[in-house]
Amino acid sequence: MELGSAVSAQIAQTKQNATTSFIKQNAQAEQQIADVLDSSISRVPNSPIRGTNVDISA
Repeated sequence: MELGSAVSAQIAQTKQNATTSFIKQNAQAEQQIADVLDSSISRVPNSPIRGTNVDISA
């Protein structure tokens, strides 16, 4: 493999790793938000609207 191809492959792999890491961090942040919302809703005692109009899916 020539040097230029090796460097290009390494750059592509680094970009892919960075993108994957970013997506994973985003997913974790969204899951934490969903957990907070779910926890907040579950603390509302006997609410007739509990869980309505709230989409907590992540």
